[in-house]
Amino acid sequence: MAIKRLKHQVFKRILLTSSLTIIITVIFLIVLITNYYSDVIVQREMDLNIRTLERVEDYFVNKEADWNGLIRNLYEKEEIIDDLSVALHNEYNDYLKYRLDKFTGQTSFMPSNMDTYFYGYFSQDPDVNAITLESSEYPEIYYLFIYNHGRWNQSMNPSSSDNPLLEGGIPAKTPENTFIKTILINNPTTLKKMGDLRIYYSTEGLQNIVQRENADVKSSFFLIGKEEQVVYSNNQGIPKAMIQKLSDESNENEVKWEDKTYFVNAITDIGEFSAYTVTPQEELNKLTFVRGTMWILIFAVLIVALSLTYTFMRKYSARIKTIDASIREVQKGNLSIRIPESKTEDELATIAFSFNAMLDELNEYIEQVYVLSLKQNQAELKALQSQINPHFLFNTLEVIRMTAVVDGAKTSSKMIYHLSRLLRYSLESKEMVPLQAEVENIQQYLQLVQLQHPDKLTVHLEIPREIEKTPVQKLLLQPIVENYIVHGFQKDRNDNQLEIIANQEKNHIRLLIKDNGKGIQEERLNTILEHINDEEGENLHSIGMKNVHQRLKLKHGKEYGLTVESKENQGTSITFIIPVGGDDHV
Repeated sequence: MAIKRLKHQVFKRILLTSSLTIIITVIFLIVLITNYYSDVIVQREMDLNIRTLERVEDYFVNKEADWNGLIRNLYEKEEIIDDLSVALHNEYNDYLKYRLDKFTGQTSFMPSNMDTYFYGYFSQDPDVNAITLESSEYPEIYYLFIYNHGRWNQSMNPSSSDNPLLEGGIPAKTPENTFIKTILINNPTTLKKMGDLRIYYSTEGLQNIVQRENADVKSSFFLIGKEEQVVYSNNQGIPKAMIQKLSDESNENEVKWEDKTYFVNAITDIGEFSAYTVTPQEELNKLTFVRGTMWILIFAVLIVALSLTYTFMRKYSARIKTIDASIREVQKGNLSIRIPESKTEDELATIAFSFNAMLDELNEYIEQVYVLSLKQNQAELKALQSQINPHFLFNTLEVIRMTAVVDGAKTSSKMIYHLSRLLRYSLESKEMVPLQAEVENIQQYLQLVQLQHPDKLTVHLEIPREIEKTPVQKLLLQPIVENYIVHGFQKDRNDNQLEIIANQEKNHIRLLIKDNGKGIQEERLNTILEHINDEEGENLHSIGMKNVHQRLKLKHGKEYGLTVESKENQGTSITFIIPVGGDDHV
C-alpha cells in the first residue's frame, strides 16, 4: 500500500529520487576528493623529502668540485707540493729550518708554503672547522690547522692554541657535529702515498638544508658513510636498528619495521656518502585528519539541505493535494468547490486562481443557459468540457513543469514538456499535417525515450527543407517508431541508432525509418507482411504497422503504403511511399 501511494504522489517521488541522487553524488565526490586530497598531501611531503635530498646532493657536488680543485691546484704548484713533501718526511724543527732557508733565498716577501696555501683555500669555506695533515711513513708527524676556533673547540672540548702542531690535538674519532673528508696526498713523481689530508666540516650547512621550521610532518634525515656509519643525522624518533638496515632497503620506497610502515627516499651515489629521508606513516596520517572533518561537515550540510528540501516539498505537496482534491470534486459534479488562495505568488497560486475563476465563469454560464432544454444543456456542457479539460491539462502540465524547473528537477521538467507537446499534438483535430510537424512530434517522443535511457539511443534525422511542408496523415510515423522502441530497442546497449530519412523521387516522397535493433526472424516477418496486407484479418502484435499501411492505401491508393525489410540481430528498415501532392502544402 505504501508503494502504491508513493506511485501516485509525484512530489514524494521527486523528493526521494532527488535525495538519493544528492546523497549518492555527494558521497562519491567526498570519497573522490578526500582520497585525492590525501594523496596530494602525502605526495607533497614525499616531494619535499626528495627536494631535500637533491639539495644535499648539490651541496656535496659543490664540495666535490672544491676537493678536485684543491688536488689539481696542489699538484700544479711545484713549490707547494715540495713543501708538503718535506713536511711529511721530516720532523717539525727540520721542516721549520727548511721553510726559513727557502724564505731567505726567495725574492718575494710573501711566503709560499702549505700554511698560506691551505689558509687561502679553506678560509673561504664557512663549513670548514679545521684540517689535519698526517704522514703515511711517519705516524708521529702530523699537522693541525684550525680555521673556526669556536666551532672546533665546541666539537672537541679540549684547550687549543694557534700552534699548527698540537701534541695530542688530532682527534682519535670524529668530533661532534662534524663530518670528515679524507684526501690522499701522493708523490707526483713516484705516485707513492705521502700522507692524508683530512678536512673537518661542520654539519651546520647540512642542518640548514635538512631542518624545516614549523614542519607538519617529522621526517628524519641520515647521511651514511661508505662503511655504513652514520656521518650525520637529524633523527625524529627512528629506531637505531632500522637506521643500520637503511642501506639494505635503498631500493624500497615503503619499508615495514616492527609492524610499522616507513616511507624511505634515498640518493646512494653522493660520492662516498648516501643520504636517506625516513617518514613514518603515522606522521603522514596526521595530515589526512581533514578527511573525517570533511565527512562530518558535508553530512551536516547534506542533512540541512535535505531538511529544507523536504520542508518546501511538503508545503508544495499539501497545496497540490488540495488542488487534486478540488479537481476530483468537480469531476463528481460539485461546482461549488473552491481552492483556498495562497498569499504566496507562485505557479500553484496561479493555478488556484485560474481554477476558481474557471468555475465561477462555468457556473455563470450554466445559469445563463439553464433555460435551454436539458439535452441541449448537457451537449453544451460536454462541448465546454472537451475544450476546457485539454486546456486545463496543458496549463497544469506547464505549471508542474515550471515548478520542477524551480525546484531543480530539470529532467522531470523536460519530460513533462515533451509529454505536453505529444498530448497537444495528439488532441489536435487535423487529419493532415506538414511532414515537419509529424517529424517534430516524433522528436518529442524520442526525446522522452532518451531522457528515460540516457546515452542509449542516437537519432539521425535527414529531412530536406524543400519537402518539409509536404502534407502527410497525422500520426503516421509514431506507431512505427513506437514499434522499434518496444520491440527493437535494446536497453543493455549504448549504440542503439534510429534513422529517419526523407527524399523526393519524381512525384512521390520516400520516407525511410531504419534501426540497428533486434530485427525480426524471417518466419515472423513473413507472418507480419501477410497480416498487414490482409484487410479483413486482425493481428494484435502488428496492429500499428497494419493501421499505418491501410491508412496510406485508403488515402492515396493501392500503389502506396509501406514495405518492411529486416534481418535478425541486424535491424529493421521500413519505407513509406507518399505522393508529393503538388503545391497543396499544409
